Amino acid sequence: MPLYRILGGYRTRIQTSATIPISPVKESVELACGRANQGFRMLKVKGGLDVEEDVQRLRAIHRALPDHILRLDADGAYSVRQATELARALENVLEMLEQPTAPDDLNGLRQLRETSPIPILADQSLTGPESALVLASAGAVNGLSIKLVTSGGLRNARQIDAIARAAKLTTMVGCFIEPSLLISAGLSLALSSPNVAFCDLDGYLDLVGDPSQAGFELQEGWLIASDIPGLGYQVDLG
Repeated sequence: MPLYRILGGYRTRIQTSATIPISPVKESVELACGRANQGFRMLKVKGGLDVEEDVQRLRAIHRALPDHILRLDADGAYSVRQATELARALENVLEMLEQPTAPDDLNGLRQLRETSPIPILADQSLTGPESALVLASAGAVNGLSIKLVTSGGLRNARQIDAIARAAKLTTMVGCFIEPSLLISAGLSLALSSPNVAFCDLDGYLDLVGDPSQAGFELQEGWLIASDIPGLGYQVDLG
């Protein structure tokens, strides 16, 4: 059986975002339009170097693609004040804001969550089930971004998702730049759980020389499972 069915088999497909790296405003719009032309309807924009420029970039992308869902990942670079101002400025632009403040600043995250009009997700603050319990009990965020690599594998990732579900927090399954093998594992988790509201599994798209060949399909921004047993991938070492 495919792994996603062994884990629960809640669904067979999920929509993923495509990542837009930090770049000047004009280039960001061009990159976003390029991903849109590939069929993606969700875009996760990287930021954190300059708050004002991040606001300009997101607004410019929103003007160019008003029907697309936009997310911002600041990788912990903002102060609480900066993140609050950005969230208010982009209230009608962003779907959610990922790791806006320093990973170890739990009070800052909680303060931001209480005032932000946009949902706040923890990423680097989440390192395993123990940290998930801390974030959930502190009421510091609205959701958790699970990466299998930083969580310690599928077992820990499923524990994190269970903690989030019990605490009424949404989860996102994310990734680094990584081969299809790891994306297949993350996708299996995302497809197995009804609590996964967000998916960011695009890390394999531009990877050169990936020996693992995905068994899943990518259609118009949707990742679609196959019936290949296990993780559903093949390896080509030729």
